[in-house]
Amino acid sequence: MIDTGIDPAATALFGHLSPQSIDLVPNRRHDTGDRRHGAQVATLLAARVDGAGTFGIAYGATLLSIRADRDGSCLRTCAFDADVLARAIDYAVAQNAQVVGLPLASGRAIPALEAALARAVARGIVVVAAAGNNGADEPVWPARYAAEPRFAPLMLVAGASSPRGTLAPWSNRAGTTADRYVMAPGQHVIVGCGRRTCDLTSGTSYSVAYVAGAVALLLSRTPAPDGATAAGALLSHADARRPTRSDPVVGRGRLDVAAALRSLG
Repeated sequence: MIDTGIDPAATALFGHLSPQSIDLVPNRRHDTGDRRHGAQVATLLAARVDGAGTFGIAYGATLLSIRADRDGSCLRTCAFDADVLARAIDYAVAQNAQVVGLPLASGRAIPALEAALARAVARGIVVVAAAGNNGADEPVWPARYAAEPRFAPLMLVAGASSPRGTLAPWSNRAGTTADRYVMAPGQHVIVGCGRRTCDLTSGTSYSVAYVAGAVALLLSRTPAPDGATAAGALLSHADARRPTRSDPVVGRGRLDVAAALRSLG
């Protein structure tokens, strides 16, 4: 997962945290900012089952945490530089990652990212990107790259579903990525559980965790499918209430992991 990293105090939440997890900003000077985003997303993806709080959808998966936020930016709003994001994707490729999560958003295309995305897709890695939280008719970048044939069929867009299973009103819609778009929990998800309380949070970043985790689950099957097959199973077996064709609002529909798993036998 490419995000704001995991606080060292939270590493015990993960049963399989890769020793190759890394901060790609050398000599980071400002490490006091809010890093909850990275930890929350990672928890929904791969936290172990310990009976004490939220556990990840792919709790047996090995989590490779790649911190890539700009030094000092998380003191306000976390920001990412395109060249560092490209290095983060290439690092994931070099570590033989099978799924790359991109819970981040840009209002414009990111040309510096395109070559790294192409290298990941060429290696058969599934890339899951956040649709965005602006309620717009199109996803943000880099998710919108999923509409381009050069990145299909190994790129998925994660929109946020509400607790009722509908598209959250603030979630960006599928637009031109309808064939690659799937909804997953993103509104009022439970994170940050302590001894007495948990937090509720919302955003398509959290939907990325569920979709990436679902891909990881499918890839863990024996015999394991390839990335394109796993991604295709999730899209083809999304909630049956979806329209017959891909819809510009909800894409392929709501994530149905059980149906996708059954389809692989």
